[in-house]
Amino acid sequence: MSITSSVHRSFWIGAVLALAMAVPLIDQPPSVAALSRPNAPNPPSAATANVPLARIAALNALVSTRDAARVAAQLRREELVQRLADTHLAENAALARSDLLSQVATAAEARYRTVRAEVGALAASYYRNAGNPNVVLQLFRSRSPAEFGYRQKIVSDVGDRQTKIVKRARRARSASENAARDAGNEETRLHALIGSLQREIPTVDREIDRLQGALSLARFWLTRWQSIGAGVNTPIMSRSILSPTELADWFSGTHRRARITVSMSDLTQAFVEEGEAAKVRGDIAFAQSILETGSFFYPDGGQLQPTDNNFAGMDACDSCAKGKSFPDARTGVRAQMQLLRVYADANLTNAELNPPAVDPKLDTHFLKGRVPTWDGLTHTWATADRYGDRIIEIYAQILGWLTDHANL
Repeated sequence: MSITSSVHRSFWIGAVLALAMAVPLIDQPPSVAALSRPNAPNPPSAATANVPLARIAALNALVSTRDAARVAAQLRREELVQRLADTHLAENAALARSDLLSQVATAAEARYRTVRAEVGALAASYYRNAGNPNVVLQLFRSRSPAEFGYRQKIVSDVGDRQTKIVKRARRARSASENAARDAGNEETRLHALIGSLQREIPTVDREIDRLQGALSLARFWLTRWQSIGAGVNTPIMSRSILSPTELADWFSGTHRRARITVSMSDLTQAFVEEGEAAKVRGDIAFAQSILETGSFFYPDGGQLQPTDNNFAGMDACDSCAKGKSFPDARTGVRAQMQLLRVYADANLTNAELNPPAVDPKLDTHFLKGRVPTWDGLTHTWATADRYGDRIIEIYAQILGWLTDHANL
């Protein structure tokens, strides 16, 4: 069968500078699109697609890959949550720094205006009094040219000093304004980063959910294949893994045509329900019946006819003219499940069976308890070599087809 399958500037004023440098720079994280999404391992080749151990190895690799991707996404989410918390703290510090620098800028502006006003008033007074005889007399009362020059230098030095005071005040105002602007920009950047992180976390959450779903699906199918990991040594007594709908979907999906007295969905329902009642693998028994009946087509010339409702060749031996017949399909399936149970269970009594035993002498069967696995059906249920192997191979084909259509 073919298998398809993520610089602060230095701020003026010592205390403000220390506060500014104490706040970390939070970078924009990469988008969730940068999350690692490893490719799934290649599926088994057509030659090994329905070999249980090959499928189990491939699904184990798929589970490991998807689990690693899920863990990476979860770690990414934890990183984003931590970044968001750190950025909130940085934003709070930036708000405090911005408020402080705004106050400093306001004070520097007021100081600058005061200094300019004082210097302006002094200059105006000087020029107003420049023609006052008293000012001139003060200079000309000098006792010597040296004293005259000294007094003149004092007037000049006072003017220079006032000019320097104004320049310092202007520089202080400019530095504080720049610091306040930078602090505002940092506040805006951090606010935008918080918004980005808050938007990205739900995106990562959705990615985690998707990866978890894909991981669960891979584990689900791995468990199904592990149920026949022992091959022909798989126990007869166990619960069905496949559902009636899956068995019917495989049958119709592989274009088989049945000649039976009920619909295929009713028949597969009977296999799973009667297998559950008898505590045997009804889904594998379905594969047994595929083998026994030619996919429920009952080829002409055989010992059984579709109306016999006998799905496992019961009492149809090499030297027999005809096999056993049952009144309806459900009874025929029940007889098959109960016979498999007695083959596998040495302690079975008819009284334990519910529904009651189809064969009143069932618990006295000479092979009672001697065939616990499907391998044991070879040369016991049927004389054909590899009879048990063929049953498991057919079941693996069913499971393989369903796996390939599971969108793993």
